[in-house]
Amino acid sequence: MQLDGQLAVVTGAARGIGRAIARGLAEAGARVVLTDVHENEAADAVRGIADAGGEARSFRLDVSDAAACDALAEQVRREMGAISILVNNAGVIFPGRIHEEEAVENWNRTLAINVGGPFNMCRAFYPHLRETRGSVINLASIRSFVAAPNAAAYAASKGAVMQLTRALAVEWGADGIRVNAIAPGFIESTLVPDDQKTPEREAAIIARTPLRRQGQPDEIAGTAVYLASDAARYVSGTIIPVDGAYLAG
Repeated sequence: MQLDGQLAVVTGAARGIGRAIARGLAEAGARVVLTDVHENEAADAVRGIADAGGEARSFRLDVSDAAACDALAEQVRREMGAISILVNNAGVIFPGRIHEEEAVENWNRTLAINVGGPFNMCRAFYPHLRETRGSVINLASIRSFVAAPNAAAYAASKGAVMQLTRALAVEWGADGIRVNAIAPGFIESTLVPDDQKTPEREAAIIARTPLRRQGQPDEIAGTAVYLASDAARYVSGTIIPVDGAYLAG
């Protein structure tokens, strides 16, 4: 599962799963562009990749800004060439119930980033991917399949990511572009605010997950490398849960 000579873009790559995926792609031989609104942390991730012998650059990007995504696609082509791997990882979650005062704002922002982001990036980088017959990897979630209280916007957004993945796999199949998604279970990351990580919540997650633990970000990276590689050259339109058997229980 080597990616030598390929160029990848990973959104939301400053922290957590995105950072681990960027590192994993670099370890497999890809040159990696890391994007995030947290530009200092993205730059730090680039230094870590470089220290390990990889090649990477970072750019500040708000994926909900379609014009900024278009501009990045043009800059990357001009300075680095056409990408063959696009990982749409950037995402947010704002826990809360639909009747609460901030629900409308949270709904709009969640969909703008979690759904609008992949749409904007796929649209911006489509010419690259068509040229290279490349691969798109979206980050869905177990919430693409099952819901929970306090997360209507997040669940709706991840259900949309699952269907966007399937729709683009069909739409772009004739171009030789593969489009898949990874659906992580509960991963130890900064996505969920610290004040939400109560002992009761953590115990409930472990009790519900057959492997009896939460996952680590680098346990998602391996699946991303596989999907980007020639080992998965006939895999498209697929959503792969990486969840410790949560959905099987």
